[in-house]
Amino acid sequence: MKTVFKIVLFSCLVFVFSSCEDVVQVKLDEGSKLYVIDAFVNSLRTDQVIRITTNTNYFSNTTPPGVPGAAVVLTDLNNNRQYVFNYTSNGNYVYSLSATDTLARINHTYSLSVTIDGTSYSSSTIQKRLASIDSISVNLNDGSFAFGGGGKTKDTTFLCVLFAKDKSDAQTDYYWIRTYRNDTLFGDPADLNLNIDGTGGAITDASADSLDFTPPSTLLGFKKYRRHDRCRVEVHSIMSNTYNFFTQAQTQINNGGLFATTPENVKTNIITPNGKTKAIGWFSVASVATKSIQVR
Repeated sequence: MKTVFKIVLFSCLVFVFSSCEDVVQVKLDEGSKLYVIDAFVNSLRTDQVIRITTNTNYFSNTTPPGVPGAAVVLTDLNNNRQYVFNYTSNGNYVYSLSATDTLARINHTYSLSVTIDGTSYSSSTIQKRLASIDSISVNLNDGSFAFGGGGKTKDTTFLCVLFAKDKSDAQTDYYWIRTYRNDTLFGDPADLNLNIDGTGGAITDASADSLDFTPPSTLLGFKKYRRHDRCRVEVHSIMSNTYNFFTQAQTQINNGGLFATTPENVKTNIITPNGKTKAIGWFSVASVATKSIQVR
């Protein structure tokens, strides 16, 4: 999986005030070296990728450099099965799956071990239960649905709507919805589609066997499609701490303007041994329900 966020660390800016005729020199402290571990594994029967990079300068526009030579092992603690991820390129470590296999199983606990230059970084997580997807509807974007606009022409666009269900018991479920047009993910990290129990918050007193997901999540960010495009939706069931990681990171990305708050470091669930180069990032194993439809 591609890096969910470009996580950077900077220590301070030193402002030198002088007369307007002087050249102002601004010295930047680039901060300490960090390892960034992007380990979002899921139940899909596709190659699973864990990405390991180092941090870059705060003002750098370059891709963070990959870290080769690490030993990356995922262990299912319920059956003691190990999955060894092999390095390919650009910091990517891959475990290849067949079309009939998966390394993720509901309610199993998983540990991650990443060893770099003799130092082992670790994390653990639990795979949560699935939501269920009923269908995806396609709606003409002619102004009669939601916030659509424009008449029916050769450039007519369509909006897709998700119909999914959450379990209605007292257990709270957290979801991350990912939407694709053909094979391209709508991946703006500032606009993550997250919800709790399919709505905006936990539901503990439902009378039905299952509950429908509600807007705005079901509207899939009002992404537009054209005829013959394919809309694919993935509903990732995640742990509450992963949900909190996403919401905190989203807040930091969108933090700006008149009412901006003091920036803060995004939390990590990667454990670094004392006195070693710090690792940040996140480890998650998600159950994924998926469905697609072709726009006609």
